[in-house]
Amino acid sequence: MSVEINRTGGRGPIDFNQVAPVKFPGFQMTDGPSYDDMTRCIHCGLCLQNCPTYRETGMETESPRGRLYLMRAFAEGTIEADNPNLHKHLDLCLQCRACETACPSGVRYGHLIEKTLDELNHRPEVEEKRRTPAQKAIRWLVFRQLFPKPRNMRFFGLASRLYQQSGLQSLTRRAGLLRWPVWKKLGLGKIGDLELMMPKISQPIFTAPESELVPARTEQRYRVALFSGCIMSVALAQVNEATVRVLTRNYSDVVIPNTQSCCGALNVHNGDRDYGQEMARRNIEAFEKAEARFGKLDAIIINAAGCGSTLKEYGELLANDPVYHERAERFARKVKDISEYLVGIKFNRDFGRLETTVTYQDACHLIHAQRIQKPPRVLLNAVPGLKLIEMRDSDKCCGSAGIYNVTQYDMSMKILDHKMERVAETGAGCVVSGNPGCHIQLQLGVRRSGINETRDEPVEVVHLVQLLDQAYRAGEAHD
Repeated sequence: MSVEINRTGGRGPIDFNQVAPVKFPGFQMTDGPSYDDMTRCIHCGLCLQNCPTYRETGMETESPRGRLYLMRAFAEGTIEADNPNLHKHLDLCLQCRACETACPSGVRYGHLIEKTLDELNHRPEVEEKRRTPAQKAIRWLVFRQLFPKPRNMRFFGLASRLYQQSGLQSLTRRAGLLRWPVWKKLGLGKIGDLELMMPKISQPIFTAPESELVPARTEQRYRVALFSGCIMSVALAQVNEATVRVLTRNYSDVVIPNTQSCCGALNVHNGDRDYGQEMARRNIEAFEKAEARFGKLDAIIINAAGCGSTLKEYGELLANDPVYHERAERFARKVKDISEYLVGIKFNRDFGRLETTVTYQDACHLIHAQRIQKPPRVLLNAVPGLKLIEMRDSDKCCGSAGIYNVTQYDMSMKILDHKMERVAETGAGCVVSGNPGCHIQLQLGVRRSGINETRDEPVEVVHLVQLLDQAYRAGEAHD
């Protein structure tokens, strides 16, 4: 007769319903990950060559496997929360989740690092020892006052546009004001480089119509809601506008709730899970009210890959909230990337010809977090005259990764330079992506690389829906 040993050392068959979940001692302030999640890695190393920072440095500590070892050591209490090496290696991770695609064991790396960073940022010793007063102030402004509050985001956009159009930006750059030594003393030594990354603010900024509804232009078969986002509405308003036009040409009424806010992705990825949860609750309520007003929504459409992966994980984010958990699960099931939605409804193929050559950059949180690879390519290949040239390593990160290009500027630029080498190899005149961070980063890459100096026609960076919108317009003009 075989005897099983249960987790507490007792004899007899294991009743897993009676086995208490393991509580990791390192997680004192927040709910830690499960024992199964933390111990699933089998150290096979298949993730290594898929990790941008490992490929760049060749260091085990800059690989998913190495970081998982550090996270487990912290969870088990053998590394202190304020250990500088722990922060150094975790902070250098892009959270691109390419390791998840490569992993044969199903390690939920993104979930683990988000949970670990959340715990670390709840520790008072981390706040006191790891951040300067300026860094604390900036973190509060960005994660609590700017992205979560649409009114503040719009004001920031308008102020930024005034800075760009008034001549102040040109003066600042010519005088080198942002490269003065004082910025380095404040811990902001890279602010001059970061200012160069600043995208041109849209004019006008995207806002929902007063009615919150844009009716289908053709036969109405579906009703969808658009998650308009924060950065997309301010810096890439033309993408949201193109998204609405594409959706209305695809038999869809488009509802745009005016009380929605930022998805919370940046907060969740940077250890501010509490406020990310608050933002999730607000968005759930906003879209529930829209559904109550306009009727059942067939989908909630998102055109930003990073936002989409977080929206689809609202159920997990609010797993311990008895009031919102089921509502979050319902919300998450409706979320569809624009490419995923269009391919799923057998999209309108009334495209005109676009005589152009493009290459496609897979946004990390589209291909790795949401596992969406084919739909964007199906749509591109459906446009007459358009030639798609696949880029080598199209699924490798461009270095944007939320605010990574701000917090880890040097590593971000190294990764971007490699990406631009791959872009140049294709000879394409247009780089297509599906995420605002990638869009802005690739535009910077075009400027940094000097790729346009050797070309008759400049390389453009566009969102997928902008090309589709152009193709529909070309079709209408031909008719």
